[in-house]
Amino acid sequence: MEFIIFGSGPGLPELDKGLSSIYVHHQGKRLLFDCGEGSSYHLLRHGLCQDEIDAIIISHYHPDHVSGLLMLIQMFYLKKRSKKLQLFLPERVADFEAILQFHYTFSQRWPFELHLHPMEELGAIYPEVQAFPTDHLEGYKELVEELRLPNEMKSWAFRIDNWAYSSDIVTTDCLAPILQGLDTLVVDALHPELEQILKLKGYGIRRVILNHGLSPELEEWLKHNDNGNFIVAEENVPYRI
Repeated sequence: MEFIIFGSGPGLPELDKGLSSIYVHHQGKRLLFDCGEGSSYHLLRHGLCQDEIDAIIISHYHPDHVSGLLMLIQMFYLKKRSKKLQLFLPERVADFEAILQFHYTFSQRWPFELHLHPMEELGAIYPEVQAFPTDHLEGYKELVEELRLPNEMKSWAFRIDNWAYSSDIVTTDCLAPILQGLDTLVVDALHPELEQILKLKGYGIRRVILNHGLSPELEEWLKHNDNGNFIVAEENVPYRI
């Protein structure tokens, strides 16, 4: 397996970091997990701008994880992509299709097929990829109920063999079902409290890549302690397992 972190920054744009996106090449499949602003640029940079990507998998609908998706679809259209594209969405698939139409991004004009799927179908199409619900959006429940919104507050983490990507989380406790036997975990190091990040040391993971920024407490801890298996994410650098 090879993976490249295209965007390791937090939700607030930074001059030297991209927004959330990870490219994974595994057993002949080329997958893009999340598609923050600028993902098209990174795909161009790595020569993956036409028929190379098999599927895009969106963990949740925060803008820093999905804001590059419309531009990426437009790039595939203008580059005359011909290969079918699978797109797995965290929730509300029909509403996302309506967003495409709102932006005059009509599939009838494309030279390729776009297949939209709810995340629950991911394992049936890519059995090597497991999706697990996380706690990232639970804090919105009261507001969603008050406003009577259709938001389902679904967010997901993913595992392929002995590699996992947490996307955004509130606690690492919610990752417990996917942590055993991992070689590499790409984890949100901004939102969880320091105690939650340090819990990861007890799972025997060879490499924990601290992604999506660092909390101030974790940044201070790293200055004064042996990092051990903790590694701060680097962008556009191939990692291998």
